[in-house]
Amino acid sequence: MVRTLNIVFILAVVIGAATVYDLKLAATKSAERVAELQREIDEERTAIRHLKAEWSLLNQPDRLQSLVGRYNDFLQLEPLDVKQIVMPEDIPARPVMLEPIGGTGQMGGYAGSSAVVR
Repeated sequence: MVRTLNIVFILAVVIGAATVYDLKLAATKSAERVAELQREIDEERTAIRHLKAEWSLLNQPDRLQSLVGRYNDFLQLEPLDVKQIVMPEDIPARPVMLEPIGGTGQMGGYAGSSAVVR
């Protein structure tokens, strides 16, 4: 009886040690994955900061003005007129080419009866 009980306890200790080792290994892998993800996040944040700095550099008014002066013959840019600014409700709906039922030709028209684009 005592011998059997000792064997059961030894097996329980071995199984417990294997379980603890497996848990430790899983925790180590999880910690490595977290560290890898944190490193990737830091790299992405650095890349975003660099892109924002480059965007800021590319949008400097002096640089844009020199580009407009250089390519104005091709672009034919004009100053913005106040009458060009409208609300989205003032823009008419885009015409849609609809195919009639049972026909082969297309008929032009508006997709809806409302002039508001949603």
